[in-house]
Amino acid sequence: MAITEVDDLFAYHEMMRLSEHALYEAYKESLRAKDVFHAIFNGEILEHYPRRKRVLIVGPSAGFDLQIHVVCEYADRDVLVAITVYIPDRPRWATDHARA
Repeated sequence: MAITEVDDLFAYHEMMRLSEHALYEAYKESLRAKDVFHAIFNGEILEHYPRRKRVLIVGPSAGFDLQIHVVCEYADRDVLVAITVYIPDRPRWATDHARA
C-alpha cells in the first residue's frame, strides 16, 4: 500500500476511530474529537513511518486558528486509528510543518 496523501488512507479503510489515548491527549490540549477529525480530513501527511504503519498528519483544528498533529495507524485493514494528537511546539518543532 502506497501512502502519500491522506486520501490514500481513506481509500483502504472504511472506518476511522480515535484511541482512548488520542482522546485524552486532545482533552489535555483543549481539543475535541471534532477538531481531530477535521485536522485529519483537511490535513496533509507530514511524515510517514512505513515500518510501523503510521503517518503524522498536520491539519487545521475545527474550533481554533491553529494546526494540530495527529499520528494515525493504518495496520488494521478496516479501521484507521488516530493514536495520539498534539499541538506542535518548540523546541521540537520550528514551525507546524518542520522539525527544529
